[in-house]
Amino acid sequence: MWLFLRDLPLSADARILHLAPEKGLYEALSRKVAPGNIHATDIDPRRYAHIPGIQRLDLCDLDQFPSDSYDLIVHSHVLEHVPCTIAYPLYHLHRALKPDGWHICVIPFMPGRYDETFDDIGDAERTRRFGQFDHVRRFGRDDIPRHLGAVLDLSRHVDALDVFAPEDLQEANIPLSSGRGFSIDTVLRLRKFDMRFLGDRAPAPVPA
Repeated sequence: MWLFLRDLPLSADARILHLAPEKGLYEALSRKVAPGNIHATDIDPRRYAHIPGIQRLDLCDLDQFPSDSYDLIVHSHVLEHVPCTIAYPLYHLHRALKPDGWHICVIPFMPGRYDETFDDIGDAERTRRFGQFDHVRRFGRDDIPRHLGAVLDLSRHVDALDVFAPEDLQEANIPLSSGRGFSIDTVLRLRKFDMRFLGDRAPAPVPA
C-alpha cells in the first residue's frame, strides 16, 4: 500500500481520511500534507490514542458525512469488520471523495464464496467462517462479481508488476505473488466514480 501512496501526487493542501490509522502509515502520510489535513478515525478511538486528534467514526452511520471533501481515503482490513450492508459505507466513502480523489484500500479476498452474518454466532464460528473472531464477512474470490463487483467497477486484472518493477517489490520485501490477483494482500486503487450508481439513492445501513 505504501508504494502506491508514496507515488501518489498529493499537494500539501490535500485532505486525507484515514480509517483505523496504522502509526507508520499515518506518520508517512503526515509528511506529505499540511498539519491538520489528515482526518484520522476509528469506531473505537481508544485503540489509536497514539494518533493525534483521532476521532470516532461509525461506517454504518454516514448519512451526514460531507460530500466531495477528501482527496484521498485510505484503509486496510477494515470493511470485513463493518456490521451493515457493504454497499452503504462504500457509497458514502465515494460520495465523500472529491471528483478527482482516490480511494486506496486493502480488502482481504479469501478462497471460496462471499459469506456474511450479523447474528451472534460466537467467536469460534466467526473465526471458522470469516478467518477472525471479529469479522462479519468473508470476501470470496470465487464470486467477486456478486459482492464487491456488484457495487464497484473492479478490474479483472490485478498485478502490481504493471506499476512497479520486480526489484521495487523485492527491495520492499514484497513477494511477487502477493501483488498478483485477488488475495488478502490486494491493494485496490479506486476513483470516485468507480462506485456504481453513485448518483442514485444511497443504500440503507441495514444488515444484508
